[in-house]
Amino acid sequence: MKFLNISSLYGITFLFFSTICSGQSTDLKLKKLTERTKKSMQLDYILEKEESCDLNNDQKKDVILVYKPKNIDKELESLDTPVILLLSQNNDYIKLSNSNILYSYIPDNSVLENNLVTKNEYFTLEQTEGNGSNKRKTYITFKFEKGSKQLLLSKYGIETSFPGKNKIVTKTQLFSIKDFGKIKFEDFNTETISSLVK
Repeated sequence: MKFLNISSLYGITFLFFSTICSGQSTDLKLKKLTERTKKSMQLDYILEKEESCDLNNDQKKDVILVYKPKNIDKELESLDTPVILLLSQNNDYIKLSNSNILYSYIPDNSVLENNLVTKNEYFTLEQTEGNGSNKRKTYITFKFEKGSKQLLLSKYGIETSFPGKNKIVTKTQLFSIKDFGKIKFEDFNTETISSLVK
């Protein structure tokens, strides 16, 4: 039976504690970056959704923040709902943002609600708009691609509900990368996607 010598034991102990310290250091970096990001947004925006996840499957936390503006011009349809992603990369974090995904205001709509769902390397932004029985729900799903190390649009869906003769009728359209091509998270624009998915 072989026993570990003292130098091997020191090596294993060092590796164990350096791994723990590295993880704590990464967590501290994320915490500081999250706090700085929130502080920089608080003057003009309200934090609406926050989710922790691991999009790139590197065993380190990533954070997604969804904001809504404090002041909205209720004359015009507007896209001003920042979505910010703090993504782990090696032993640091990169910050990706896009304000052209979710509407902040649509005239003549009594409902405008946002939701955020995460699962593995995917996250979906959902927006519901409409009045009474006439509703439209948009699903915008992004996926972290391991090969290119990019966050790309994976699926785009529209679910429309309206009153029929005897019941509410729901129509669903679902589009994939085959329909719209490769679109990076930072380049996505709700106003231009409709022309790509006709």
